Amino acid sequence: MQEETTVWVLKETFNFSQFIISLDTRSALVSDAFLKTFGSIVDMWMSLIISLIGVFGNIITLVVFYRLGFRDTVNITMGAITAWDLVRVLCGSVHRLYGPVSLVSEAVGVSWKNVTLINIVYMHIVAGNVSYVIGGYVALERCLCVSFPFKVKSIITPRLTMAVCLTISISVFASQFPIFFVFEYTWVYSQLYGQDVAIYQYTHFYSVHGQKFMESYRYFSFLYPLLSLSFMVVSTVIISYHLQKASDFRNKVSAATKHQDGTRSELSTRDRQVVKMLLTVIALYMIVLVPRVAQFIAIICEAEFFVLRFYNNLFWVISNSVSFLDILNSTCNLFIFYSMSSRFRYCARSMARHFLCCTASPKSSKTTRDTT
Repeated sequence: MQEETTVWVLKETFNFSQFIISLDTRSALVSDAFLKTFGSIVDMWMSLIISLIGVFGNIITLVVFYRLGFRDTVNITMGAITAWDLVRVLCGSVHRLYGPVSLVSEAVGVSWKNVTLINIVYMHIVAGNVSYVIGGYVALERCLCVSFPFKVKSIITPRLTMAVCLTISISVFASQFPIFFVFEYTWVYSQLYGQDVAIYQYTHFYSVHGQKFMESYRYFSFLYPLLSLSFMVVSTVIISYHLQKASDFRNKVSAATKHQDGTRSELSTRDRQVVKMLLTVIALYMIVLVPRVAQFIAIICEAEFFVLRFYNNLFWVISNSVSFLDILNSTCNLFIFYSMSSRFRYCARSMARHFLCCTASPKSSKTTRDTT
């Protein structure tokens, strides 16, 4: 017996001033039961735990970068990526609180999920696109620095890097901001829960501007990851080539010139370490971007592969998987920088020792007063 999936479908009146949600039962590739189980395990509990870890880790990372200062272009770009990653994991954790809330009241949990879905989840997506584009810029910038070290380093200043990161953030966010006006929530009585629950539906803005905007939104959502992935792949290949070329050159240096070029070699070692750290960040982005680009190709090729469409359940299974990879990637910043940057590691340890000393001092002072 073939399972049938319930899909929410929007009905619009002639004056577009009212919207009526009805049920259209169609055969689908993913059943409601599988979507519920998959969403509960992967999208709810696993993503919630990782998101909370990411919030803690990205806050620490931003504090460390603040202590290090933003006089270096690497700190600026990595700080910008960390800030947007913090937005992503914050949105991820707030949305997925519907899991713990459902343990108290399943109806309230459903309402929490649907209400945050139309704003918090899309904020997560838009912040991800900003982060991707900045990541693509980092790859391009590092590629130019490795290819033309003396020319580019004098041009790409910290002030210019800050301006580029701000421009990317504002431009990408503004181009997709209208998505927050496409959906709205309404309350309907649920016989299953015996009380009103919130569901999401299209807005009046969608009836007037929705078709044109959604088309541009889809292409922008496809273009940003695709361009970022392309820049990352090409830049990584070029950077790897120059690193290999530099390694071969160092191997050919005679023993007599080692002492003479000692300072130059030491500086190149630091530069290579920075490049390796950035390549690690870029590689993680590429791992996340490949399935996301594939998803957007499917959205463009199949109109029914979207929210409130025929393949609604399949769309959410894939979206949950991609979102989980996004959250996992957004949580890795602290571990990457701590393990691969000696300056970051030293500053983080100094802050930890200072924090422990400050928390221990009041206790020791109280013990001394009690003893006397």
